[in-house]
Amino acid sequence: MRAQATRPNSGKAPRRSKRRAPPNSATDSLKSPDLHRNPDLLRLGEHACLVARDAVTNLAEGLATSSSLAFISVKECESELDEIDRYVDERIAGELEQASSDRVKELLACLKFVLDLERIGDLVLSLVGRIRSYGTQLPADDRSDLHSMCKTLEQMLTLVHKANSSRDVQPALAAHRLDGEMDHLRTRIYSRQVGGKKRDVGMSLEIFLMAQALERAGDHAKNLAEEICHLVEGRTMRHQRPFNS
Repeated sequence: MRAQATRPNSGKAPRRSKRRAPPNSATDSLKSPDLHRNPDLLRLGEHACLVARDAVTNLAEGLATSSSLAFISVKECESELDEIDRYVDERIAGELEQASSDRVKELLACLKFVLDLERIGDLVLSLVGRIRSYGTQLPADDRSDLHSMCKTLEQMLTLVHKANSSRDVQPALAAHRLDGEMDHLRTRIYSRQVGGKKRDVGMSLEIFLMAQALERAGDHAKNLAEEICHLVEGRTMRHQRPFNS
């Protein structure tokens, strides 16, 4: 199990409590940082990527099984991401003052990284209440596509973590390309809501908002991939189409 951070005090690392790890997930080579000992911010950023991925994994399980434990774990992941974000924000200025030019570049990338990951946590958590409200009433085709969006986002975050930890642009490029699959699934869900003659309007709106939240989370994951490419290659990849090299 990974641990959950709580609110930091006086610049010290937050105390952490246990939270549920996603079921059947592969063991990661990255060991969770000990937040009692002022962990390196770059390593903490890598850890935050795993926490965000865990949130998505648990959301996918909740969609598939309506597991209350999975939904609770999403909230715990989101809380940990909030604490990591606050912790990095409190420490970043002091770290930048003492850092070399190369270290400054990595720390600024880490700050952007954590901000995007925290936002992914917020978006994923926003789905939990809607899914719980409708439960098994969600149409099977919409539930299936929302689940596929979760699994695609999970794969994007796995690739982003690999690219960030190894400073390798190839997994980042692969993650960037998967954003097209997120867009495709969102469009398919939208089309059903607009074209369905016998659909419940209220439920269709909720499904629409769920797909939109996952698409936006995918956009943040794409931003992470672009940030890694910029960090490694020293040139921006944003707004360049096609994204080939």
